[in-house]
Amino acid sequence: MFTIKFASLGAEEIRQLAAQKLQEDLAAWEKHIWMFLLHWLNPEIESIEVETSGSTGKPKTISHRKEYMHNSARMTCEALQLKKNSTALLCLPAQKISGMMMLVRCIEHRMNLVCIEPTVSPLLKLSDGGSIDFAAFTPMQFMDTLKDPKAFDKAENIATIILGGEGISNELMQSIRLMKNAVYATFGMTETISHIALKKLTRAISENAFCLLRGISISTDERGCMIVNAPLLGQTNLVTNDVVNLVSANEFEWLGRADNVINSGGMKLHPEMIEDLMRNQINFPFFIAAVSDSLAGQRPALVLEGDAIPLQELQQLKQYFASLDRKIQPKALWLVPKFEKTNNGKLKREDTLKTITERIDLG
Repeated sequence: MFTIKFASLGAEEIRQLAAQKLQEDLAAWEKHIWMFLLHWLNPEIESIEVETSGSTGKPKTISHRKEYMHNSARMTCEALQLKKNSTALLCLPAQKISGMMMLVRCIEHRMNLVCIEPTVSPLLKLSDGGSIDFAAFTPMQFMDTLKDPKAFDKAENIATIILGGEGISNELMQSIRLMKNAVYATFGMTETISHIALKKLTRAISENAFCLLRGISISTDERGCMIVNAPLLGQTNLVTNDVVNLVSANEFEWLGRADNVINSGGMKLHPEMIEDLMRNQINFPFFIAAVSDSLAGQRPALVLEGDAIPLQELQQLKQYFASLDRKIQPKALWLVPKFEKTNNGKLKREDTLKTITERIDLG
């Protein structure tokens, strides 16, 4: 763990410090931080290359102009009302857009930055007594963090937290709603330079819809998928595969991915919405996929992580499914040894479905 005093250091001082640090024998996660700072502060480099997560296909490299990354940082700091001279926490990989943007926000907004190794439970590595004002986590990191009472207290003492990179389970939501600080879900992608919208999750005024950052506008195509217009981020008419419901000019509800949609009897079912409903009843890793059906075309299938399912648990699942609306009742249960995920914890649905070891017909 170490701290970079962006609030007091000038650009040249940071550059010299980065060059000095890279002469030392560093862990890979720390080296990525100093390498990014050297690139960011080099006036001859106009763009930064970033690799996508690969959760919905093969990872690809995207190039972002520094001016657009600067704009993204300013928009986030403005939306969250972050204060200069405050302290942020970096526990995300600095070679990914999420980690890069934490560094850029601190440089541009002159916030000090505490850097710790990106692990599943990063707050356990954070020393006691330090005050953190702003931090970003993946939901997987945050879920594991909240299981430890000591880490939970540290998390609750962080004034503002943003979560991104994957969906937020109902179990995690229940824990977040008990917290006294401000926790936000984010919506975005590597193409939009981190997030373009926020949704507050804590306190009585938690929100159902995402609110767009200033300077962002969206519309939908014939599929109901989001089209992003963000000139300050270098994106015009960016067509996504994210199906949304437009609540107002600057608010939307995320329904799911178009490439995951289940076409059942003329209805379009979103697996992500079914998963949210089921998380209150299913306490082990699962997701919903599509299985062929002679009458409906497709119906939902429940994919479980594990080599086998005890008969008693299978019977309990069948009873629960019988209580659901017919159209979302799983027709089949599939077992896979282990879910395939990206390095930052995102589920790779298609790759996981290639490893099915057992299929159980549920009727």
